[in-house]
Amino acid sequence: MVKMSELKNLIVIDITDYEDTVLSPTGIGATDAHNIKEIKGKGTLLIKNTSQKSRLWNLSCDLKETINTNLNKELNVGAINPNQEFKQEYEIQNLKEPCLKVIETFDAERDISGKINNAFLYENTNKCNLKIDLTNTLEIPFTEITVTKEIPPLLQDIDIKSPNVGNAELGQEEGKKILTWKIENLPPKQTATLEVLCIVNVKERKDQNLGNLRVNYLIDNKILTLIKPEVRGETDSMSGVTREEGSNPATWDCNVEFINDSEFKVRLEYVKVSHNIPTGSENVVSETPNIELDPEQSWEKDFLVDGQNVPDLASEIEFTPLFGVITRVIGEIIKEPTIYHVLSTEVHKTINPPEVAAYANTDMTIVNSIPNLGTSNIDHLEIIDEIPPDFVPPLKDKDLKIEVKNMGGVFEIQNKVEFIEALEINPDDQNPDSKHIITIRLKGLKSQVPPNSEISMSYPILARNPKPEVRYNTPVEVKANVFIKGKEFIISPPEEPVINIKYVARKLKTLKSVKPGLSEGEFSISVRIQNKGDVELENIVVTDGIPSGFALTEFTPPVGTIHEKGKESEVKIKIPELLGGKSININYNCSGTGDYPRTEPHVLVLGRDSSGELSTPSESISKTLSRSKEIEIDGIFNEFTRKINGGIKTDELGALLEDNMDKLPPGPARHQFAHFIKEIKSMGNVVVVGNISDEILSKLNDLRKNYA
Repeated sequence: MVKMSELKNLIVIDITDYEDTVLSPTGIGATDAHNIKEIKGKGTLLIKNTSQKSRLWNLSCDLKETINTNLNKELNVGAINPNQEFKQEYEIQNLKEPCLKVIETFDAERDISGKINNAFLYENTNKCNLKIDLTNTLEIPFTEITVTKEIPPLLQDIDIKSPNVGNAELGQEEGKKILTWKIENLPPKQTATLEVLCIVNVKERKDQNLGNLRVNYLIDNKILTLIKPEVRGETDSMSGVTREEGSNPATWDCNVEFINDSEFKVRLEYVKVSHNIPTGSENVVSETPNIELDPEQSWEKDFLVDGQNVPDLASEIEFTPLFGVITRVIGEIIKEPTIYHVLSTEVHKTINPPEVAAYANTDMTIVNSIPNLGTSNIDHLEIIDEIPPDFVPPLKDKDLKIEVKNMGGVFEIQNKVEFIEALEINPDDQNPDSKHIITIRLKGLKSQVPPNSEISMSYPILARNPKPEVRYNTPVEVKANVFIKGKEFIISPPEEPVINIKYVARKLKTLKSVKPGLSEGEFSISVRIQNKGDVELENIVVTDGIPSGFALTEFTPPVGTIHEKGKESEVKIKIPELLGGKSININYNCSGTGDYPRTEPHVLVLGRDSSGELSTPSESISKTLSRSKEIEIDGIFNEFTRKINGGIKTDELGALLEDNMDKLPPGPARHQFAHFIKEIKSMGNVVVVGNISDEILSKLNDLRKNYA
């Protein structure tokens, strides 16, 4: 910085350039360098008469180079009285960037290193870090820098770390928290850094304003233009010529003198003395002293002139007061607030039906709806869903459906590899004896799941003899994240979902009749097992004893039952399933001597297989089908195929399937068939053609294999 002592007795040219910059984030949640939204430059040039008594006049100012300004190269300043000044304002054009580089970053989760997280988790404790970097881009130091940062109310537990340069403190201004950071000197090419730790707990699902930032600075001995001003003019002075007759006749001892009679330093540049003679004029002195004279200093030159008369002399003197230049840049940078999104979602589990009968096999549907309730896009999503014991899980490659609902419509993504990171069911079986965990991890969703959109996950399950005394919790947890992965937003329903069990009394009736046959010693025995309740019964073992002296002569197990080999003195049948309100007759013939004593059959309801595994249709049905029943079922499925190929509508097809369902043997395969009917009915009333026809025929073929 130019010292005032160095400017003593000089005209002062005082140049102040101003640069005013507005920075804006590159977007909501931006964590990179800021955009220069606006940068304006202007300047003020002052020519100051610092004297107390000396005037200046005939002043001109040559600026040399005025590119990128609206200045003329020559300024006609004129006269300036003591303690007065000349002022010229100007615009500066084509500024590209400010002299100070300002970067403000806000990390919404400081515990995760290596990245700047840019979304707040709703109603979570967000441990944050505010960082301000100021970089001197010049080869000279900044004289003063003052940073003023508005601290919004959402920033709590403020902890200001000591900056590497300057001092920072938190104060109040008009009821607002204001962070002030003052720097007295920032060396060339150096960066000053301030970090502030804080806690944020967002209570509203709306974008959060992180507050304005203002930086004011002063740079001495710097301008933003190429002007190099030079001032010339006049000030108080005295000059003259002395003529004294010499010691020899016709000679004159002469002297020319210049006196600086001002309070300014001047530079004496040229002195000329001419002698007027009858024939014209002759130069007797021509000097370029080019010396600087302080106030009251003088310069003189002796010379001789020949002549009888007093010489007629005229002097011409050129001088100019000296000047000094002070320059500075005053800058202000306003950074507009960074806006951060809020990450928030919920999960709603729908259980349909919400209540099922105890000891029954009931088809159910689970739907987990996950709306994006925040202002940030969801990019990553993990769903962890638990299916309790006594419920058969879905097939992960077939039954799980994941839908995205946004402004563009509704579309499924479970088969799109660009969105599926993992899809698991653990354990990967259909054993209802243990709980199952469904884990789905989705990725790359940011363009698909903006605010107000929704992801839903749905799948079928089968209740398998649930117990009335058991509480069947089915918890679900969702973990959401944004594109720049930070801390996960984790949420579950406020109340853990439960599958309610309705107690329905089981009622089983056994009837038996013994009738003599056409031949002597022959008897026809009929055992009827009736399910008088409203829930199906599984794995019913019926054992009917054969009296001593009699032998089994004819027996065909009912369709859908299993003849279990036991003792020769008994008939043992296993009924895999008996629906509510249904009955089954077990008929056989015995022969022997004497009367056939009547005994009560022994009936044992085992419920689900002790192995827990669902018996496959081929194991429980195909082994027991008679050839005639196989032909009948084959004809039923052929009729289905014929109708579909003929262009039947889905509502008609659903009715046709339902009319024929009772012709199929009871068991798990018929449950699958019933579920298929529900799918058909849910399609509305459309013609079964094209892809719809292919899909339905494929599923029918899978069902048909159960009876092959």
